[in-house]
Amino acid sequence: MNEIIKTTDKRRLRGEESRRLILQAAVDSIAMEGLGSLTLDRVAVRAGISRGLVVFHFKSKKKLVEEVLHYLGLQYSGGWYEIIEEKDEDDVSKLLRLIEYDIRFACQHPKYVSAWHAFWGDAKGNLLFHELVVPRDEGYAADMARLLEKISDADGYDKQDLPTITHGLVAMMFGIWTHLHLNPGMEDCSVNTDAVRLFLRKMFPDTIFPESPAD
Repeated sequence: MNEIIKTTDKRRLRGEESRRLILQAAVDSIAMEGLGSLTLDRVAVRAGISRGLVVFHFKSKKKLVEEVLHYLGLQYSGGWYEIIEEKDEDDVSKLLRLIEYDIRFACQHPKYVSAWHAFWGDAKGNLLFHELVVPRDEGYAADMARLLEKISDADGYDKQDLPTITHGLVAMMFGIWTHLHLNPGMEDCSVNTDAVRLFLRKMFPDTIFPESPAD
């Protein structure tokens, strides 16, 4: 019985590794060649496996593309939710950590950023992105909105402009991703985090937003 379990576990692990290799190869292909150029054959060659194994795991190009979006989301969401779920941290520090995480992720994973832009720039990919990813992105924005509201309450600000401030912060962070996509050699994340901190200081002048840590 133990041998059967060990064999089953090995097969499962090999299957999981094959799926990961295929998904990463698909991300690389989309990032480098665009969503429209993605084929199962190209992904198989890039992953160094047979086309049959790609079909076995994902059945079709459409399913593979959907799984790529899910895979990209998982690469990002783990770090975000780890910060959100931290209990012993003040709201300002948590907001700044989320901002730094978001920008650093884009700096460290340029192929992921390029792949997301490929979806945004493709008509069908954009529709799929709105269906599968936008609800999660709206959740990230809601997380920041809640923190901004708590900061506003704690420091006695008028909350009339809070929705506009939240929109501005989200738009600024999205713009930084686009800037990094267009300037892939840029390695200094602190320039971007400092820009967001400056925005927050202007919006909340009575709140202390510490300087970003050195890269």
